[in-house]
Amino acid sequence: MKILWSRKVLVLSFFLTGFFFLAGAAPAQQGNTKLDLKTKAEKEVKITKEGKTTTKRVPLDKANPGNIVVYTITYSNTGKGPILDAVIVDPLPAGVRYIADSAEGKDAEITCSIDNGRTWVKPPAMIEFRKADGSLEKKTAPPDMYTHIKWTIKKPVAPGQSGHVSVKVTVK
Repeated sequence: MKILWSRKVLVLSFFLTGFFFLAGAAPAQQGNTKLDLKTKAEKEVKITKEGKTTTKRVPLDKANPGNIVVYTITYSNTGKGPILDAVIVDPLPAGVRYIADSAEGKDAEITCSIDNGRTWVKPPAMIEFRKADGSLEKKTAPPDMYTHIKWTIKKPVAPGQSGHVSVKVTVK
């Protein structure tokens, strides 16, 4: 983990998971803020018992094409001051396809990118293409085009408070 300070913004880069976090703090509180992130990857499996099928999440040990994987990021404020405008960004791993409308997070504004994090829009992302007659048309971007999901936590994260965000993908 690498910690960088830049004026009023704390940037924590998690190189092993690919997630990163941005948050604002009042200048007097910058030294008192610390948001820990823990990532959990689980596979959804269908279990049929007595004629009823249910979906269960199990720890991801191996993923095969067609498997649904749920990435859950738990955030915890382990500092002494509140964290304002926390932003968690998840670059989607190569070899997976985003499942539409699967990103979730209480008190979070969810946005996505289809251009490696350069621009962000609320889902669904739209693409513009030129038709044979030269006119432009917009259509929903296919799930394969999604590269990043971003959650902006709209409520301050108080000391000792935690929450989680998640996204589902299909293994290609």
